Amino acid sequence: MTDPVTLFPNLMQPAAKTYAPMGIKFWESEATVLDSMKEFADGWFERRRIGTRAALETARRMGEATTPLDAFREYQDWLGGAMARMLEDGMAWQQQFMKANAKLAPHMPRQDEPTDAAPSPETRMSA
Repeated sequence: MTDPVTLFPNLMQPAAKTYAPMGIKFWESEATVLDSMKEFADGWFERRRIGTRAALETARRMGEATTPLDAFREYQDWLGGAMARMLEDGMAWQQQFMKANAKLAPHMPRQDEPTDAAPSPETRMSA
């Protein structure tokens, strides 16, 4: 009888050769996802820093405004920048979603086209 300690590695060898490429692909994909998440998060934090600085400057200028109209203009300028940053957030999210979809799409099974097409109006029975 063969020693179980030496038999076990021999049993695992074919499985390891079979599953190793899948494991490598999985961890390469994981590294790509993490890099993409970091890129997205870095951009988000930079936009937040810009927004915080802009809000601080706006608060200072509003405090120094001589008329309510001047204060409203400062607020309006800040609001335009805030909306632009929100738009950039949405665009960055969309780009990340598209990158993730491009990674996943080749691996998803395709749905075959239905073989039964909808009946044409001529072949339908009237009620």
